[in-house]
Amino acid sequence: MPSASLWRRLSAALGLYLALFSSLAFASDPAASTNDGPIVLDQRRATIPLAGRSLQLVDASGSLGIEEIASGLHERPWRLHRAGDRVRLDDHAALWLRFDVLMRNTDVHWELELARSGTDAIELYYRDSQGQWRVQRAGDRLPVRDWANPDRYPVFSLDVRPDETVRYWVRVEHARVPFSGVFQLHDHNSLREQRIHQQFGLGAYFGMAMLLTLVALVNMVVFRDAAFAAYALYITLLGLSLAASLGVAGQFLWPGLARWNQEAEFILLPLLGLVAMMFVRQVAQPRRIGRMLDRQCLLLAPLWLAGIVWDQLLPSPLSLQALTALVAICMAVVAAMLWKAWRSGDTWIRWFVVGMLPMLVTAALPVMRNFNLISSGFLSQYGMVIAAAMEAPILIYALLQRSQLQHEAQVRALALERTEPLTGLTHRPHFLQRLHDSLVRAERYGHQGAVLLVHLDNHAEINQRHGREIADRALVIAASQLRSVARDVDIAARMDDDSFALLMEGPVKNEQVLHTATSLVANGLRPSPRLPAGTTLRLRVVAALLPDAKGGELAQDAGAHLEWLRQGMLTLSEDPRKAILRLNF
Repeated sequence: MPSASLWRRLSAALGLYLALFSSLAFASDPAASTNDGPIVLDQRRATIPLAGRSLQLVDASGSLGIEEIASGLHERPWRLHRAGDRVRLDDHAALWLRFDVLMRNTDVHWELELARSGTDAIELYYRDSQGQWRVQRAGDRLPVRDWANPDRYPVFSLDVRPDETVRYWVRVEHARVPFSGVFQLHDHNSLREQRIHQQFGLGAYFGMAMLLTLVALVNMVVFRDAAFAAYALYITLLGLSLAASLGVAGQFLWPGLARWNQEAEFILLPLLGLVAMMFVRQVAQPRRIGRMLDRQCLLLAPLWLAGIVWDQLLPSPLSLQALTALVAICMAVVAAMLWKAWRSGDTWIRWFVVGMLPMLVTAALPVMRNFNLISSGFLSQYGMVIAAAMEAPILIYALLQRSQLQHEAQVRALALERTEPLTGLTHRPHFLQRLHDSLVRAERYGHQGAVLLVHLDNHAEINQRHGREIADRALVIAASQLRSVARDVDIAARMDDDSFALLMEGPVKNEQVLHTATSLVANGLRPSPRLPAGTTLRLRVVAALLPDAKGGELAQDAGAHLEWLRQGMLTLSEDPRKAILRLNF
């Protein structure tokens, strides 16, 4: 079992990981503080954030059009748009942003990006060189293929007008969930390069997720373990949920399904949480987590499903907040289950807890975002992906360790049908069957095998002097010595309380049989540290070549041959000075 220092190192590494990405999540752009003059697009910077360089206002009724906004015929004040701003918009409310651009570098194409997915509707307005309004649209209310620039995130093209200041307006609608997002201006080459890197990383994760799903299904069939079925469902839903929340699914899986693209994240993420809770319950098992936690899981599951149905049939801020609160409660139950499982002390379950912990921590970020406690940022967007990539190999390792232990227990249970539990040797009936098969082969191919009947002569004496435990230990040691002289094709068996048998498959020579018998006697006389001082094993061996040339009709009768050996053991016991008896060679 890993030492306590290893678990401390893992805990420290996890703490460092959380601290690092928390700093990324809440950090703001130090340069984004003012709105002095237009944004100059030149060759010095390839990416420029709008935070601190644009103004915003909220149209609570959502009735203002672009003409009213552009003409200033409204009483609502503009204020500086800062990094990390969070705006709660009602069903019809709209957020407007305004910024000016002076394009110096016209060699490349410039684009505006909202670095988040899941926005209901977003529009970009500007006047072209003839004074006509131009509009570009994106958002979940439109199929992704109908966006101005189909992409993971909303992307809009800027007008190419060198050395002329152009004013742009952005209108955003986003109900129920507080809106926060990073608006950035990119040159086209920089944005494409960024997308390539992102798609490479996300493709690696989704490819790994598909592979692990296949591995889990195969192991479910091989080991007949329901935990692998739960893991396959969990990692499949996790992949779909992350694809939906990152815009990958809308871009590649359902680019023409606007309605589903709008609701997928609100359905898949809660379902993922429910499946994750039941997955942890399945692996941790009620006997580890306690009956109370087990009952809480069974009670929360239908409530969770009811919350998802409510949020879909009657969507409102209240339904979303209620579902989010239920998710928070379930996360607390999962944390309690993991803590109880950790305290059980099993190595594999501790690896399972280590694997689930990063996902549990990062899953709290969407909950905090829905409660308007944090803004959308790098960690809230990619935290679960990073955690999922970390947990995947750890969880599959833990589940394989779990199944291996269970499989070994099942194998041992099946082996008891033909294996003697104390010594691990074969039972007498199975040995007789193997002896019969060996006799048939020997007669068919014209060779001889051998059988050794071994008796622990001082077993009763050891039992009387040292007790049953030491006597049983002597039997185990004798069985171990019998296995040590057996070849791969041979088979050893326990015949009764203090007797064993060794079948040596043919062809064998007389010298081999005699050498094996002598080795057994000599090994027994060597002192063993597992026996009391001065105690050795006095083994007597009767050896015979089989089938016996004089066997006649009994040549294939395994029981008759064993009875012949037993009679020889009775004869050998009459001479205390003799340890080995050869019957027919």
